[in-house]
Amino acid sequence: MNLRFATNSIRVRITGEELEQLRAGKPLGLEVPLPRGHIFRAKINLVSDAEWHFDSDPTGLWLSLPRSEVDTLANELPSKEGMSHTFSTHHGDLEVSFEVDLKST
Repeated sequence: MNLRFATNSIRVRITGEELEQLRAGKPLGLEVPLPRGHIFRAKINLVSDAEWHFDSDPTGLWLSLPRSEVDTLANELPSKEGMSHTFSTHHGDLEVSFEVDLKST
């Protein structure tokens, strides 16, 4: 899993293998060691409802994606189009995009 942060956006890019793990019900995780013994964690999983869910705190982020949207994305590969959702924050909108790396499919 690869995360990219930019102003008002986060992009999550996974490999084809990770996509299959996710679709099989296995959450994806990423841990990045930080100075002073801290670790930033990211976790992605699927949910059966049609809503995106996003939680975060200073130690990481947790993203839950609708299974139906991920299945549709998987069935349309190879495609450069991913999927995205906009979350409202106290500092403006945050766009979170989810993509599958075409080189890894």
